[in-house]
Amino acid sequence: MTEEEQLIRRYFQTFNRHNIEGVMECFHANPVLVAHDGKRIEGRAEVRRCYRASFAAFPDGRCQLRTYTGNDGHAVAESRFLGTRQRDGKVVESIGAEVLEIADGKIKVIRDYHKRVSAAVSDRVQAEEDLR
Repeated sequence: MTEEEQLIRRYFQTFNRHNIEGVMECFHANPVLVAHDGKRIEGRAEVRRCYRASFAAFPDGRCQLRTYTGNDGHAVAESRFLGTRQRDGKVVESIGAEVLEIADGKIKVIRDYHKRVSAAVSDRVQAEEDLR
């Protein structure tokens, strides 16, 4: 397993535990998050705030790491997010990929390409996973 792949696993494990300190330990000194719509969150304080808000909004939120690879400072991971939104009890599911730039053994940039899925898509994805 490459260093990039080890970092991806550590990042997802700490994310799923809602361990904000562990998540932040995975990030470079000046991290950037880029959402699928192009919105950018830059700097450690803003990235920390983003994860705190996410953990509060989805107290049971988890990302299932489906596949990942990385080498030479670049990585990609496909995951499935599932969580219950705190404010209204709605279950939210999204599937997508994160493209990562890694420097000095830390995540410098995450470009997130998750999209919410409908119940029909969710059922098909679950059926495919059950067949594996």
